[in-house]
Amino acid sequence: MKIPLHTKLRRLFRAYLYKAISFLIKSDKVKSTLDKNEIKRIIIVRPNYRIGNLIFLTPLINEIAKELPEAKVDLVVGMKLAGDILKELPNVGEVMSIDRKLLAHPLDLYHFIKEARQTQYDLAINISSGSLSSQIVTMLVNARYKASFKSERNVTKLTHAISKEGIYRHSGHQTLELLKLFDMPLPAKDTPLDIKLTDEEIKHAQEELKHLLKNTQFDENAKVIALFRNARFDKKISDEWWNEWYKEIKNIDQNIVVVDILSPDILTKLNDDVLEYSNKNLRALGAFFHVCDAYVSADTGPLHLASASDARVLAFFNKTNAEVYGTLGEKSKTVDINGRSPKELAYVTTEFLEQRV
Repeated sequence: MKIPLHTKLRRLFRAYLYKAISFLIKSDKVKSTLDKNEIKRIIIVRPNYRIGNLIFLTPLINEIAKELPEAKVDLVVGMKLAGDILKELPNVGEVMSIDRKLLAHPLDLYHFIKEARQTQYDLAINISSGSLSSQIVTMLVNARYKASFKSERNVTKLTHAISKEGIYRHSGHQTLELLKLFDMPLPAKDTPLDIKLTDEEIKHAQEELKHLLKNTQFDENAKVIALFRNARFDKKISDEWWNEWYKEIKNIDQNIVVVDILSPDILTKLNDDVLEYSNKNLRALGAFFHVCDAYVSADTGPLHLASASDARVLAFFNKTNAEVYGTLGEKSKTVDINGRSPKELAYVTTEFLEQRV
């Protein structure tokens, strides 16, 4: 698609504007490391509205908990429901959410600024150095030190900045480079996403699954697949494809039950034969994925929620790069479905189910 001239001009103007502001705020005092013993209160700034991008914060938050066990971490996020996913992490304190239209509501903006500045933080970390909204929030918070990745688009006066070296390939690991601020060894490249489900959350999910299977033809030995059909734009797989996949699944093994996960974007289940489940509590939804025998979907936010819930995840990718966005964990698998039929992927699915220990 050809980019309109006015769009090109706007992007060019923005690029030069960022460079000019960045030049004006440059300071010789910007450092690359700090004394981690000084850090007791941290605020992480990530006002993003996608579930996956917030779950991608869990490796960084969990590593901070290991290295700075006495430090408390607050967060500024976008979507409130998504932010609730992170509340149960042991070192997480308050999770503040920003409405998309905050700038259009002066009173709400005033209350947010007041809330953001009432706590004195030792360190504010801006995850997205090139995001203007993230930079504005970073400017507003009351922090002794302010840090981010180095970027020509940065307009925030930082005390600390580090170069992003591209050490990690997966998007959920890339923020781990920020640990260089504390001059600590970087964790392994297989560090998992982890929302730290509690035993109580898992037990409740087991009861919900048992209740769902009650009064069906399936017994306790049934193999349960949690299916999520939605995805953004061309990552989405058609219902026709899923129905063909489902038919082949049932031809292979009648004792497989598919539970269709409904959402505000998917209000009706795939067909009359599948079961259905929905839950607005995203941690409870992750726990449900955990207790199923497998979770299956395209590249989408709930995929990373399932991965962070230690579920057995089978990801069907058709557009995005699996190395960057694929599911993580030894018991999970990402499959490129381009050029492969629903029947072939049904066999991949049943083989994946059989591998469960």
